[in-house]
Amino acid sequence: MKLRFLNITFCMTLCAGSLPLSSHAETLKTLQAAAQSAFAQRWELGQTARAIELYEKILEQSPDLDEYWVKLAYAYYWRGNRLELEEHSKKERLESYTKSVSAARRAIQVNPDSIGGNYWMVISQGRYTQVHGILGGTFSLGDNIRGMQIVTSRNPNYYFGGVDRYWGRVVFEIPKIVQKLIDFQYEDSLYLFERSLAFEPHFFTTRLYIGETHLKLGDREKAREAFTWLLTTPADILPAAEAENRLEQEIARKLWRKHFKEPIPGASGE
Repeated sequence: MKLRFLNITFCMTLCAGSLPLSSHAETLKTLQAAAQSAFAQRWELGQTARAIELYEKILEQSPDLDEYWVKLAYAYYWRGNRLELEEHSKKERLESYTKSVSAARRAIQVNPDSIGGNYWMVISQGRYTQVHGILGGTFSLGDNIRGMQIVTSRNPNYYFGGVDRYWGRVVFEIPKIVQKLIDFQYEDSLYLFERSLAFEPHFFTTRLYIGETHLKLGDREKAREAFTWLLTTPADILPAAEAENRLEQEIARKLWRKHFKEPIPGASGE
């Protein structure tokens, strides 16, 4: 009887010891599927929060998955941008960009050559500085150059032509007096945006930047053309970036109201 009891105990211990391996894999797969579903619905801030929560749970279990640090960085970056449409959200936006940078750096710790890690570290630092202001911002020219060099060497078109779009926006954001000192002009921004657009013509952020640059140059007709395209083209023309495209459409509407007297293209009752 005692021997039988010991055999049963041994079998139970052996079986119990094997469960975590199978259970861990199944749980991870379930979390990954749920996170993918939530992030696909990221336009709703509640779904963005859900995706972030799930990414963090995945990384608690498997902190060496650099691609999920990248996904987390992207999710926080998106949250910061999406909050632009909400009131009194500057502090939350800055917190989101800070967390995006932190997640991106974790991806780089796991994989120094991480394309996404380096990209989101640079992009989120830039957005933090843009929202906060150059004084007290996190912008580091050295980090930005090194990070974008890695992205450029491995995939310069990462995130819908992201490298050219990023440097085009950097030139755009430089104060005019500094532009003169280093011999940059808004036309240089346009050149870089057009390069980005050639790779992915349906990513609305590039179109928005082009419209804003034409406004800076005083070319209202070309700006009107860029904004009209933005406001009359379905956001889901690029399904992978539908949420981002919707956001840029909302920003374009605000800019249209500010700079043009005509009714907003594609809008009813305006």
